[in-house]
Amino acid sequence: MKKLELTLDENTAFQPLERVLKNSLGLTKRQIRQAKFRETGICINGKKQRISYVGTPGEVLTVCLEERSENTGKVLPQQGELEILYEDPDILAVNKPAGMPCHPGRGHYLDSLGNLAAGLFEKRGEPCPVRIIGRLDKDTSGVVILAKNQAAGARLGEQKTKGIFRKEYIGLVQGQLKESEGRIREPIGKIPGEKLKMQVTPEGKPADTSYQALKCLENGTLTRWEIFTGRTHQIRVHMAWLGHPLLGDPIYGTGENPYFPGLALHCAKAVFLQPFTGDKVMIQAPAKGWSEDLKDWVSQNTGTDPEDSGQE
Repeated sequence: MKKLELTLDENTAFQPLERVLKNSLGLTKRQIRQAKFRETGICINGKKQRISYVGTPGEVLTVCLEERSENTGKVLPQQGELEILYEDPDILAVNKPAGMPCHPGRGHYLDSLGNLAAGLFEKRGEPCPVRIIGRLDKDTSGVVILAKNQAAGARLGEQKTKGIFRKEYIGLVQGQLKESEGRIREPIGKIPGEKLKMQVTPEGKPADTSYQALKCLENGTLTRWEIFTGRTHQIRVHMAWLGHPLLGDPIYGTGENPYFPGLALHCAKAVFLQPFTGDKVMIQAPAKGWSEDLKDWVSQNTGTDPEDSGQE
């Protein structure tokens, strides 16, 4: 059960509660409809009220948003280790290792991030649906955000749509970039007959990626990215189109990575607003599978120190 509380003031009083619930608490019509039929769903000073009620300054509005625990059955809980970077009553942030899918799927029905998160919630006696906000590819490591309740998930999703929720990636590409920074706005779509591989194509969906070269290495370039759309394999497809596929990428490149095993792509940082307090939250994750010299250089030059994670 998620409980929201608001003390009415000159900006929220003297208007129907339905308007306050929509405009001030950001609830959807569906959430309001569900809450108003619960005994303690929508209350003023602890007493149930209709959504047509007009409040006065100083009155306390409380709303209870009930979670449907039966949804937890969609993901089978499994016990395992999760590296927790940050947690509050509404959000769980973890550092996903490379090779772990976010959701259960073909060949990974019990060892996904979703399975382990469901197992963590079950162990705590707090079963709730697993809501991943902005998943990562199986072979990409780094920050993954989970919403613990429906309202938090909806608000974080809205932040993604408005560009408030941002992620920063670091990785290694093949060759030396001609430009130290740039922006790629090329549409991405499926390749006919391919299950996984994507391509830049005029028939695709809009995709927008910015990049910045951080350091030239003997066998590639350490690069930072921010994506403004969420297409499948977006960074990998755009960089391959540019002529600089990611090291360790067997789909869009050669699959070779002379620095460490696997795909050289890591979500190092996520920045968003706490969905109910509005406080800025910054989550950072170390690139655990990377070689020590690269990890040290990244932490010293990009500000990706996990100890700085949290609210500001």
